[in-house]
Amino acid sequence: MAEQPRRSAAYRIAFVYSAAFALAILLLGIAVYFAADAEFRRARDRAISDEVTALLHEAAGGSLIAEVRERETAKATDSFGYALFDPQGRRIAGSLDTVRPEPGFGMIVFRDPEEGRDTARAKTVELPDGNRLVVAIDSETVEDINATILMLFGAAFLVVLVIGVAGALVLGSYLRRRLGAISSTARGIVGGNLDQRVPVGTHRDEFDEVALALNTMLDRIAGLMDNLRQVSSDVAHDLRTPLLRLRNQLEQVGTVEGAAAKAVEQGDELLKLFSAILRITEVEGGGLAHGFAPVDLSALAEDVGESFLPAVIDSGRSLSTRSVPGVSVLGDRELLAQALANLLDNAIVHTPPGTQITLTLETSDGQARLIVADDGPGVSPADRTRLTQRFFRSEASRTTPGNGLGLSLVAAVAAAHGGDIAIGSEPGGLRVTLTLPRVTRNS
Repeated sequence: MAEQPRRSAAYRIAFVYSAAFALAILLLGIAVYFAADAEFRRARDRAISDEVTALLHEAAGGSLIAEVRERETAKATDSFGYALFDPQGRRIAGSLDTVRPEPGFGMIVFRDPEEGRDTARAKTVELPDGNRLVVAIDSETVEDINATILMLFGAAFLVVLVIGVAGALVLGSYLRRRLGAISSTARGIVGGNLDQRVPVGTHRDEFDEVALALNTMLDRIAGLMDNLRQVSSDVAHDLRTPLLRLRNQLEQVGTVEGAAAKAVEQGDELLKLFSAILRITEVEGGGLAHGFAPVDLSALAEDVGESFLPAVIDSGRSLSTRSVPGVSVLGDRELLAQALANLLDNAIVHTPPGTQITLTLETSDGQARLIVADDGPGVSPADRTRLTQRFFRSEASRTTPGNGLGLSLVAAVAAAHGGDIAIGSEPGGLRVTLTLPRVTRNS
């Protein structure tokens, strides 16, 4: 059953981030509101103080009562209210109907002829003659501004909230769809559909990178499983004959001269066969690259060629080695030496005496190429494409020693080193090329 949205981690993550964003906007709005309110109030107090200073300055050479009356009649002073109280608390000038307040800033209550009881922000100044001057400004202006700010912020917050919820739904749906594709592929593979792969989008984002990595892993696993099935099938098929021969030799022990020695020889051949299978499986299984180090391929080719020279001469064949100095690759020296030894051994075993064998190391386009060629009978084009298959042996080679795993190991070693193997024909012979990525000093 499909997972409900309320239980989806994708939706939860999207809504959590949307809620966090909305909370941040709310806190920011509250901070802006209180900061603006405080600034408006400070500006109001500065305006009142400036008006008190201007009023006292204008009245310095005349009557304060007359100046108060003059300002109340001026249109420019509609926002201010004035009152002048004598020492006994009687209002002697101004229309601000309130009781005498204490000196300093404060909120006062006054009676408006039109609106009745109201409040205002006022500053009271104690004069040298004992009178008190009160200049006030209606607080309704600041309150109106604050109300407007709250209304605008509330509307903006609702818009942000709606956009956030919509964005959370869209983001949650997107995350759920991309993650659902991965889980659907995993369930399909568990169900037996090993060819199923995670869909890869065109955006090349992090999800596409994960999909590509998973598909690469699944391809690798599928290849290993195919390899395992092939090995199991090959082992079951190709071990029947040597096991039957071993059984027959064991039955003849004590009755036929030399049967025990032949049985031991058959057992050794089986052990070599199993060792070759295990070696190929180890190489193809991966995990060897972490131990790779620079290998001097020029020196390796010279060493292997020199070590094989006595065996080649004893077999009636000839070997010439040509290499380019200073060629290095990143890899496992033992594996590369074994692969090269397999190529030379095949050239010895599957060619007649008098065959000329050449071992060549050359470079081109950042690649190193080990080439083992001979002028022997060669291989038919039909068989040439199957030479790297496990246990494959052409009709012409069934009478010679071997188990059909030599070139399989060479191909596995080449793949493990990021290279490949190519089998071509020479005029009257065979040419096997092992190509590997070359390592330079700047690599």
